[in-house]
Amino acid sequence: MKRNNALAKEILEVISTEDNGGGGLYRSEILGVFAEKYDHQGNGLEPAVSYHMHLLETAGFVKVTRVDHDDDNFEMTWAGHDFIEAN
Repeated sequence: MKRNNALAKEILEVISTEDNGGGGLYRSEILGVFAEKYDHQGNGLEPAVSYHMHLLETAGFVKVTRVDHDDDNFEMTWAGHDFIEAN
């Protein structure tokens, strides 16, 4: 799968804008935003979004708290905010 900077930025923006309480968003919440925004089904988006969420973690743009296998929590880091501002 190819890296897509626009998708990575969009994921960070979702986390940044939807996380009103500062506690991050769960994977299911992030995927739900994409499903609602694009077609209410996800229509093949989940693998790409999940892959980019992993890339964002390994780049240090999000902090991931392992809650259970299917619903980790994603919080923005300083570097994640910097990435949004720079792009």
